[in-house]
Amino acid sequence: MKKLLSVILLSVIGVAAISTAAPRGQTWKPQRSLTSVEDFQSLKVGDTIAQVCKMCDTVSMIEIESKDQAMSYCKEGATVDCPSCKKKSKVTIRGPRTESSRTMVRYVDDHGEACMFMSKVGSVGESHKSIDRGVHTPHR
Repeated sequence: MKKLLSVILLSVIGVAAISTAAPRGQTWKPQRSLTSVEDFQSLKVGDTIAQVCKMCDTVSMIEIESKDQAMSYCKEGATVDCPSCKKKSKVTIRGPRTESSRTMVRYVDDHGEACMFMSKVGSVGESHKSIDRGVHTPHR
């Protein structure tokens, strides 16, 4: 019984020592969805946004080429097409509310349900960094 208890105790201590000695990885930072008109106004030429279609579960990357293009994604009543499934979503704007001055942007289908959203993407390749191979080396 003493041997079994000492083996269990040593294995727990060994696992604890190994887990604390391991190097810490980079933490994942969630990307912020573009949910207000102010978010679209803050986009700059050259920024990349992800267009996420909930209908066909695809993500399309769009590079902002002009301020007018960025603002067209939050214009009330405009339609935004999914490049994959070719479905159209309508831009609706809600707000501002009494507790917040932000106007909220939603992309809805024919039934009024949210079917798409946009999110700003950091530098392309930032999430695929490799410590030993560098940023510009392609992954295998």
